[in-house]
Amino acid sequence: MKIEEDLGYINVLKRATKLLWGNINLVLFLCLCSLPLFCFLIFFELSLQTTVSFASQYLVRQLNNWNYYYVPRDAALSENLLPLLIQTFLLYLFPYSLLDLLTTTIIVSASWIVHTSEEEPLRFGQLVRRTVEICQNRLEGCLITSLYILLMSTPVLFGFFFVATNYFYIISLIGLGDYSHYYYIDLDEDSGGYYRSSRFDDPVRMLFDAVMAMFHGAIYLVLLAMFSKWSAGWNMGLVISVLEEDQEEGQNIYGTDALTISAKYGKGHEKRGLQVMLVFLVFAIAMRMPCFCFKCTESSNGHRVLYTSFYVGLICVGNMIKWVACVVFYEDCRAKVLEKKGDVEIGSKAKTFVA
Repeated sequence: MKIEEDLGYINVLKRATKLLWGNINLVLFLCLCSLPLFCFLIFFELSLQTTVSFASQYLVRQLNNWNYYYVPRDAALSENLLPLLIQTFLLYLFPYSLLDLLTTTIIVSASWIVHTSEEEPLRFGQLVRRTVEICQNRLEGCLITSLYILLMSTPVLFGFFFVATNYFYIISLIGLGDYSHYYYIDLDEDSGGYYRSSRFDDPVRMLFDAVMAMFHGAIYLVLLAMFSKWSAGWNMGLVISVLEEDQEEGQNIYGTDALTISAKYGKGHEKRGLQVMLVFLVFAIAMRMPCFCFKCTESSNGHRVLYTSFYVGLICVGNMIKWVACVVFYEDCRAKVLEKKGDVEIGSKAKTFVA
C-alpha cells in the first residue's frame, strides 16, 4: 500500500478543515447535531463562571485574613460555594458528558462517511441515514470507552487541582497573599513624620514569590503537555470505538481493546498527537479566559449571556474541527500500521519463496 508521507500537525488541521468545509451537507448536519450541546453549554458556562467567581472570592478572603486570630467570614459566600461546586460537577458529569459523547459519535461517523464515500456529492438524507445506522450500533461501546477515559483522566485533573491548591497554601503560610500587610507605616526619625513603606521592596520576598510561581507554573505546563499527549490516544480510542469492529467476531471494539489498538496505532506519532490536541486545548482555554479575567459575572446579564453565547459557539466549531482532525489522525496512523504489516508479510513470503 502506498500512502502519503507522515503529516505534520498543521497538515492534519488543514485536511480536517478542508474535509469539513468542503461539503455543505456535512457542515449543516453537524451544526444541527451540535445545537443541543451549544444550548446546554451556554447554561453550563454561566454556572461555571458563577462558581469560579465565588471560589476566587472565597480564596482571596481566606488569604487576606490568614494571619488574624479572628477571621471574618461572609456567611452567604461560604454557604453558597459548596452547592455551586456540587451543581457544576453534576452538570459536567451527566448532561454535559452524555451530550458531548453523542455529538462526538455523530461527528466522527458523519465525517468518516463523507471522507470514504465515492458518491460526489453525498446527499443530506443519505448522510443522515448512514450516520444513524453507525451511531445506533456503536453508542454503547463508545459509552464504555468514555468511562475508561474518565477513569484515567481523573488523576491528571486532580493533579491540576493539587498544584493550584498547593501554591495558594504556600503563599498563605508565608503571608504573600496577605495584601493588607503589603503596605505599612514607619516613623521617619529625621523629619519626625511618617512615611509609607511596601513589602514589595523586599527582594528576598519577591524572589521567593517568583520562584514559587515559576515552579508551580512549570508543573502545570508539564501536566498540560501530558494531558494533551494522552488525550490524543484517548480520542483515537473513541474514534476506533465508532469506526472499527472485530473482523473475526463481528463485534464492536470498545473499552480496553479500543485503547490498546489506539496505543498501537499512535506509537511513533505521539508528538504530532500532542501538538494537535494542544492546539484545541489552548483554544478552549483562551476562549474562556477573557470572561474570567474581566469578571463577566459582575456585568449586566445581557452582555454576559451574549459574550458567553459567542465563545461557546466558537468552542463548538472548534470541537467539530477537533474530532474531524482526530479522524484524519486515526486514518493516517492506521494506514502506516497496515503498510508496515503489509511489508512484513511480503518480506516473509519472499523469504519462503527463496528457501
